[in-house]
Amino acid sequence: MKRNILISSIFYLLIIIQIQPGYSLFVQNEEHYSNANNNKNNSSFIVKEIHIIGKTKYDSHFISRLSGIYTGESIDIDGIKTDNAIKKLWKSNLFGKVSVFKKNVYKNEIDLFFELEDLEEIHEIKLKGIKKDQFPNIKKIKIGDKISGDLIQTIKNDIQEYYTKKGYHEVDIKCEINKNFNNKNVLCLYVNKGKKIEIEEILFDGNQVIQEKELLDLMSKTKKNLYPIISIIQKPLFVQENIKEDLKNIINKYKSMGYLDIQVFLDSVWRKKSGNYRIKIKIIEGKKYYLGNVNILGNKNLKTDFLNKIFFYKKGDVYNQVEIKRNILNSSYTKSILYSYVNLGYLFVNIFFIEKKILDNKIDLEIRIKENRPAYINKVIILGNSITKDHVIRRELRTYPGDLFSIHNVKHSLLNLEKLSLFDKIYHKIKLNEKDGLIDVEWHVVEKNTNEFQFHGGFGGTDFKKVIGNFKLNIGNFSFKNILKWNFKGPIPQGDGQKLTIHSQLGKDFKSYGFSFTEPWIERNNPTSLTFKSQYSIKKIKTKEDLNFLSQVYKNIKVSHEENQFLEKIGISVYLNKFLNFLDPYSKILTSIDYEQLIFQKKTSSNLDPKYKLNNLSYLISLQRLSIKPDIIFPFQGSKMQLNSMFTLPYSVILKNNNKEWMEYFKLKIIFFWYKKIIDNMILKTGGELGYLGQYNHSKELFSFQKFYMGGVHNNFLGSKLYDKDHIPLRGYSFNHQISDNVGTIYNKLIFEIRYLIKNLSKLKIWTTCFMEGGNISDSYQKFNPLIMNKSFGFGFRLFWTPIGFLGVDFGYPINSDIIHGFNKSKWKIHFIVGKDL
Repeated sequence: MKRNILISSIFYLLIIIQIQPGYSLFVQNEEHYSNANNNKNNSSFIVKEIHIIGKTKYDSHFISRLSGIYTGESIDIDGIKTDNAIKKLWKSNLFGKVSVFKKNVYKNEIDLFFELEDLEEIHEIKLKGIKKDQFPNIKKIKIGDKISGDLIQTIKNDIQEYYTKKGYHEVDIKCEINKNFNNKNVLCLYVNKGKKIEIEEILFDGNQVIQEKELLDLMSKTKKNLYPIISIIQKPLFVQENIKEDLKNIINKYKSMGYLDIQVFLDSVWRKKSGNYRIKIKIIEGKKYYLGNVNILGNKNLKTDFLNKIFFYKKGDVYNQVEIKRNILNSSYTKSILYSYVNLGYLFVNIFFIEKKILDNKIDLEIRIKENRPAYINKVIILGNSITKDHVIRRELRTYPGDLFSIHNVKHSLLNLEKLSLFDKIYHKIKLNEKDGLIDVEWHVVEKNTNEFQFHGGFGGTDFKKVIGNFKLNIGNFSFKNILKWNFKGPIPQGDGQKLTIHSQLGKDFKSYGFSFTEPWIERNNPTSLTFKSQYSIKKIKTKEDLNFLSQVYKNIKVSHEENQFLEKIGISVYLNKFLNFLDPYSKILTSIDYEQLIFQKKTSSNLDPKYKLNNLSYLISLQRLSIKPDIIFPFQGSKMQLNSMFTLPYSVILKNNNKEWMEYFKLKIIFFWYKKIIDNMILKTGGELGYLGQYNHSKELFSFQKFYMGGVHNNFLGSKLYDKDHIPLRGYSFNHQISDNVGTIYNKLIFEIRYLIKNLSKLKIWTTCFMEGGNISDSYQKFNPLIMNKSFGFGFRLFWTPIGFLGVDFGYPINSDIIHGFNKSKWKIHFIVGKDL
């Protein structure tokens, strides 16, 4: 009997409870009834009534819809349905407290009570000491949202963590919800980050092998962004995450020296009177180990001698655990055993090594290899391209269905896709199927807008009174095939990777129109591009520079600025650009045929004056290698090399006496630049150039505009010129087209430059530069001495913003005599850079 009463009591005291972190659910005033034994086999209750109590504005109908429990419904005795109801109430983010209990139990009917407390609704946010954009959880809050205590605590934690990582360890955060004068709820967040806590002194205890200075150098994270000059003024900040990373660096350094039992830990931290910290790092070095016997087991497709060469270390060498792991298991290291297998298609290879300690501090190493079957490509899938057609991407890939997988081919494919400049992001995924040895390669791309319209204007001419406007339309992913289907109201036909440029320059006395079209693949299997360019310009002859030019070209013609004279220029060019993949992915050859005609005419009322023509039909062969990364705007590493040969036919021999209207010459140029990362965001650029302009027939005169010009920085963005000068920048010195000293047929130049990247965004880059450079130019190779240069040094600033391109200013100081004026200048020269970098 007592046993039955106990069971009945437990049954009829059943509580339906949902537990949530930080909130308590309770039961009160439960009523018992005597006929327990008659209902002990019931598995559910009927909800007679639903009551809502607590600080809430919601009624029972709303809660029923939200929770899914209605009057008259049955709920299970195990509380599964009420558990789900409570979860729904929490997920609604409307309540700060949820309690559910039953009352008035009679037979199989109950009254269900929901005790709720509404969250505060926020109508305004006030911040002090922080910015909303700094913290995503604050940024997400909108007017009318309800704020829970959990969210407030999360925001506090985010702020604390954010400033702790920046060296602020005394952050004071106050968060409260107040009422404003309209009785609306205002979330007030007040943050006082305090002062940065610096490390005044770092002490090491126990180090014998490595000196304290070298240990300090290994703490790169703690000392990041602090250079020798700055570190005298500013001390490193106390950031525990950085210290942990630096301790790993110290451990790896010891392990690379054979000290495998090394222990390095932060022993103590104490505050000095200044409020900054002094820290002590404890080092237990242990024994030094050497390499014993090395056994390689399981290799079938790669010979043991080849693998031993890759492994590199031999018996008796210091046991460098860091590099030994790299040489065996680092798949991104091209000289590792794992990379060698994966590059041969063995994606399913399993490699591990066992270290066995023996006497005399020697370690025997056993490398075990399970090659498994090679992986073949099943499918190549392209995802993310909504504008660019699949064939544009596929023709750049070196991963083909049925081929054996190769890391080299994946890297080559990635490089080709990046060179298209059609995507903001490119990455690949490999889906393995170990059972059949097949893999699927997925290429994911994120497209970018390749169309841009540029318009800029300015004042040109010697008196800067001429207004000049420039227009340019670039379509970077054009489709000529779809142009016939184009509806002018619809988008520009795109998707075939072709490039179309239309440009115009307009002024009072000058007009220029032109376009260019590039088809990147004219061959089916090789990336060979064909470009067609055309340009027409006409200019009214007014300036002294123009008159000098005409007097030189048309010697038998009388020209005067008082007459109505015009010079027309017609240009047509065809370029063929082919990558030399048999050399490497970075090399290419550019060939072109360029025809240019200058037409001079005096326009009078009679229109009887003859036209005078000058023709220039030239050919270009250019060998180029461009291997800079990550982009051409601000390279961090790589090189740029060019060997250019431009020439005309010897018309004085071919046409004999009818060659006056034809220009003849040949021009050779060598350009090379090398980029190397020194430290984070600091780059070294070195290089130079060499050029020579020659003649077939010395009786055939070379015009000044064919020659090289050196000195200053020449910008033609605001002016309208009859011809393009081959200008070689040399900062610190002047440039004047009327002076013969800086014009020649042979030149050389060397440059040494250090750049530091200040801001690096997808569309905006800002950097500084310090440079030393020198150059020499002469009108005769016999008088030319490449070792005697006009040298200069200086500094400058650069900005690249996608809508406008390059902008910059350089301050150069000439070390030698000014190449124009012939005397020493103790004066800095300012050079403005517009349109392209030097």
